[in-house]
Amino acid sequence: MATIENSRQRRKLQLAGGSTYVVSLPKKWIDDLKMKIGDEVTLIKNPNNSLTLLFTMDEFEAKKSIIEISKDDSEESLKRKIIAIYLAGYKIIEIRSKGIKIQSSHARAIRELARSSMIGTEIVESSSESIMIQVLTRLPELSFDVALRRMHLMTSNMHREAIDALGKMDKEAAEEVVKMDDEVDRFSLYMLRNLSQAVQNGEILLEIGLKKPSDCLGYRTVIRCIERIADHSVLIAKRIKFLQSPIDKKILQSITQLSSDSLNIFENSILALTKSDYSLAEKVADQAANAVQNEKEFMSNLKESTNSSVIKFVLEDIRRTIEYSTDIAEVVINENIRSVISEK
Repeated sequence: MATIENSRQRRKLQLAGGSTYVVSLPKKWIDDLKMKIGDEVTLIKNPNNSLTLLFTMDEFEAKKSIIEISKDDSEESLKRKIIAIYLAGYKIIEIRSKGIKIQSSHARAIRELARSSMIGTEIVESSSESIMIQVLTRLPELSFDVALRRMHLMTSNMHREAIDALGKMDKEAAEEVVKMDDEVDRFSLYMLRNLSQAVQNGEILLEIGLKKPSDCLGYRTVIRCIERIADHSVLIAKRIKFLQSPIDKKILQSITQLSSDSLNIFENSILALTKSDYSLAEKVADQAANAVQNEKEFMSNLKESTNSSVIKFVLEDIRRTIEYSTDIAEVVINENIRSVISEK
């Protein structure tokens, strides 16, 4: 069992020479981490005036993960295992069968997952008993900020096109919205993988633009919120097939306005996040409260009709978009509260 002495110790800062300060590390920690003379550590000065010392084990990134599967494993179970390993940061994922040929359904599932869900992965080796996936994309090639912005833009576009298809009862356009969700999921997994690595690697943390490991918690929430907004866009698109007739023009106009308001709130929440803007995040929270109130009033005044159940579900999807945007704004508020207070 871990004790306080094993995880926390107090050491005095010492002066070595005229301008260098040093602090010693416990030998047991050095042995546990398998550190040796000459290894590099990363020092991070946090905004709260604390220091973080990180030691990166280079061998972790190169570690290979092996999954053994049998004919009784379901495709969904196999996919979950591969995604979990991808998120954990492994560079190589090998799927082996237990002395038998890999079933064609499993092989198809693995190839489809690598192609559609995991950015930067390629199947580099394939045989009757083994399939090897390698992660080729490196962080500099697709930065965290760029990936986040693309995910946001795709999600906004999905919502906009779903509402447009709703007004036109365009089932083909609705199907395109559903397909776009795969791309959002790919970026979601890619960024969650980066956050997982950033918690363990100080260099990656700084490279993706974060200041301290705890920032990863907030961004994980943000990514999940964007992913959920995309899911509700898909739900709007799927509801179109249940329309029995075109939506009344006046009602459609109100839906479109609420949709526009929700997208504006979503855009501002992401802008507040990228700029670390506390004031803008507060405005987003106020805008969201007003928009939700407008949605509730519209819902309560909605008369029963052949399409009323579909319309109510669409309004709920729009409201959930607003609420998830509020969650993003709250992350910004929580992470930047020190910018609007004084400390003693």
